[in-house]
Parts: sequence; C-alpha cells; structure tokens
Amino acid sequence: MKLKIAFACLCSMLSVASINAQQNFDIHIQPSSITSAPAIHSGAFAVHNGKWIFLGGRIDGLHIMQANQAFGTYGRNDSVFVVDPIANSRVAASVAQLPFIMYEALGSSNMQSFQDGKFLYMVGGYGKSDSTSVYTTFPSLISIDLDSIISKVTSGNTINSCFRQLLDSNFAVSGGELEKIDSTYYLTFGHYFEGAYAETPQISPFIQRYTHQIRKFNINDDGVNLSISNYTTLQDTDVYHRRDYNLVPQIFPNGEFGMTAFGGVFQKNANQPFLSPIDITSTNVQHQSSFNENLNQYTTSTLPVYDSLNNFMHTLFFGGMSLYTLDTTTQTLIQDTLVPFVQSISKVTRDNVGGLTEYLMAESMPGFLGTNSFYIPDPAVRYLPGGILDLNSISGNERVGFIVGGIQSDGPNIGNLDPAGMSRPSAIVYEVFVDKTNSAVAEIQVNNNINNLIVYPNPVSKILNIDFSVPASTECEVSLYSLKGKMVKSIMNDHLQKGPKNISFSVEGMKSGIYLCKISTPIAKKVVKVIVE
Repeated sequence: MKLKIAFACLCSMLSVASINAQQNFDIHIQPSSITSAPAIHSGAFAVHNGKWIFLGGRIDGLHIMQANQAFGTYGRNDSVFVVDPIANSRVAASVAQLPFIMYEALGSSNMQSFQDGKFLYMVGGYGKSDSTSVYTTFPSLISIDLDSIISKVTSGNTINSCFRQLLDSNFAVSGGELEKIDSTYYLTFGHYFEGAYAETPQISPFIQRYTHQIRKFNINDDGVNLSISNYTTLQDTDVYHRRDYNLVPQIFPNGEFGMTAFGGVFQKNANQPFLSPIDITSTNVQHQSSFNENLNQYTTSTLPVYDSLNNFMHTLFFGGMSLYTLDTTTQTLIQDTLVPFVQSISKVTRDNVGGLTEYLMAESMPGFLGTNSFYIPDPAVRYLPGGILDLNSISGNERVGFIVGGIQSDGPNIGNLDPAGMSRPSAIVYEVFVDKTNSAVAEIQVNNNINNLIVYPNPVSKILNIDFSVPASTECEVSLYSLKGKMVKSIMNDHLQKGPKNISFSVEGMKSGIYLCKISTPIAKKVVKVIVE
C-alpha cells in the first residue's frame, strides 16, 4: 500500500510536466553465451537464489493440427530443470516419480503460474491424463517450494516433498494468466478444454468452455497447509472470451499498480484474435475499445518498462504471432487471418494521460521466435515491483534480461504444412538490451484509426461483409484491387462518424480469384486478402 501511495504522489507531480524529455530507447537482441537452458515452451518458470527453474510445457514444436496427433505425450516435458546461468550448468529430475494426479498436472502445457517469493504456484494446464487416457484440463493448484526443489534436484534426492497440491474445479483453466495485486491473485480468462485437440469438433469431438472470468482469491500457504479463501469472480461473456494472450504488469497514470491484457484468441463471432486491450486494477476493469494493438496478439515474451520522469508506461512484445504485419514502405497494415509467426518487436506506450500508441521497433527478432517463451530479468538491473523495468535507472546500452525457450518456426505459416518438421523449441538464450545512446530512435509509429476490422465470409461467393469501427469521425475509402494493384471496384468513399460500421456488397458476377480489399483513411491503411469463388 505504501508503494502505491508513493507512486501516486510521484505521478500526480509529473502529470503536468512536459513530455519533451521523453526517454527514448532502442531494443537490441543477441545470442547469449548461456547454453544450459532447456529447449522448452508453454511451461512455467521461476528465478530464485540465482537459479532458473523450469517445469511443464512442451519439448516439441508447434502442435500438429490433425486430430489425435496434437499434444502427444512424446512432446511433454516430464522434468524439472534447475539452471545456474553463471556456471552455465543444468541439472534435472523427473516428475514421473510423483503421484499420478500431481505428475499429470506438472507435465501439462499452457498452465498459469506465478512466483511469490520462495513459492511457485502452478494452476491448471492442458494435457493427457495417463491414468484415464483422456486429454483434459487439470483442476489443480500446485505449490512448489523453490528452496527445496533447488536443493533436492541439485543433490539428486527425491523431490516429492517439494510439492503440495489442492484440487478444485475452479482451477481447471488453460491459456489464462495468473497475476497478483496486493494479496489477491487474479486467474484471468482462459478456457477449459477436454478431448484431443482439433481445429473443429466436427473433426474430433471435444468440449471447450471459455471461463469468461477474472477469478480472484487469496492463497493461504504456510509451507505445510495450502488453501484458498475469498474467492470471487468478474464475468463478461464477450470481451473476456480470450486465451493465449499477454497479461503484463503496469503502472497507470494515477500511480495505481495493475496489469493489462493484450491480445488473445478467438473472438466469438470471428476466427480472429482480439486487438483491444483490457486494463485491470484492484478497483476497476476497463476495456480499451477505441485502441487496437495490431502487431502482436499471442503469448510471447514481454517487457514492461516504466519512465517515472514522464509517467510513461511502455510494454514491449518480442516476436510471437500476429494478425497484422506493417509494410513500412507504404505504411499499410496487412492482415493475414492465419495469424502467422512474426519476427517484429513492437511496443505499446501509455502516456501520462492514458493515451495508447503502438510502435514497430527498428530491430527484429533473429527469426520466427518468441511464441510461448520466457522473459527472465537480469538481476543486475533495477526492476520495480511486478517485474517492471525502471527505465530511468538505465544509462547507455545495458543488458536488461533474457529470452529463453519458446517456439522456433522455419516460416510464418506452417500449421497446415509440417509443424513437426518445421518448428521446434528454441535452444538459444537471447540477451535483451535497452539502448539509450541513440538520440534518433528509429521506431515507427503505427498510425491506425481502422479498428476491429473483419471481412467475411472469406472465401465469398455472394455477399461480402466488412465490419470495422473508427474512434472519431473521418474520411474513409473502401475498394477492391487485383493482385497487380489495379482497382476493380470502389465500394465506398464517404465521411464516417465515430463508431462501428458495416458494409455489405455483392461479388456475384466478379471473376473468381484473389483480390485485395483496401480500407483507407487519411492516417491509416489496412489490406485484407479476399478469395472470390
């Protein structure tokens, strides 16, 4: 509470300050000399007494899309790894020695986790139950004693006493996130999935239920007894309908600590990710419906950075997957509904009055990397509570952390090609640098006022619908072009008022083929590939 008050006082003094001295910075990525980290993704990790601890997740690449082949047990991480990054060494122990009900949950993927001091908490997760031969989401909260696990794994002793488990159906969640504000935990969004994964239930029957909730509770843990209390929920069946997103700690303009949910899949009425973020504090939840984050929508390494001199909050996203890429020559956002792997590093900045702006950083990831990876702070650098980097403590070009694991893909769209052969967990640790030495930072502002764009059905044979919204009145033009850039049809050229828009028109009589649907305003352009049958 004292920390929150201090932040509030600081921010109130700075709210009227000039932002001319905004602390600009570049981001650099380079391979590390640390070679002892495990090649895994979609698991849990902790940092304790100089050691890195990894559990759960996968040791294969992108999951296979065909029914009964995804999330095979051969790709399950059955080990707990303890890494010494200074000595560049690693030891491991199998979790298969634990009771089935605990071992299965520890070997799951896309669980929620949070480190609170000497304890790492793991909630839920999806995987195959060896005891029932059924794929399921585990109703589990596991407390891991980090002092004990480091000692037991390092010495080669049995690890059973390091774990305690609480079973509760409210913890049967996968693809959500677990964070903490004051003494309250926030199990945020996600879904329950039962059955073998497939793209549709018609291919292979499954049960999927999004939680549509923020589940709040206290964890009572004295090292022996484990329980929860004060369980409450917040629910929204529309904007909370998301999973596999990024929940990033934030300091808001009024000095309040909280977090923002960025991205997530999939919208209820469209097979596309969410673009509008949700701010969460202990006192309020606010959907930022007038802003779109275009360049990242899937779980990846993130870095929150706070500039206390100007009361600016930056959030960086490293690689991952995205509905859009930015053509920097034409300043056009190009949509790919397959949501491919991307190499971009992007940033969302919240200014001192709460305005949000997205940027494409000058440097890219050295490959299609980042998805379901782990960001580990460098202990030599000052981080604020919640793992937020203190930008004003950085001088020059300093290493601030590491990106470990995640999926490495050979290309942007491999899901329907050969995901097993064209992807793998990244075995390279990457160092992240924040560079304040360049006075002319080359980041590109993503100008956008065409929000929540959905073009459907696609492919189309009769009526094509174009839905989007504009945050303020603007001129807008919508046209169809050939792949060679020739205008085929002008659909609309009008002045639009603030709010949602729907445009419908017939494609009957048009030649079958691939067209480009271009939506333009004076400050933004978006392009979507449309298949006319």
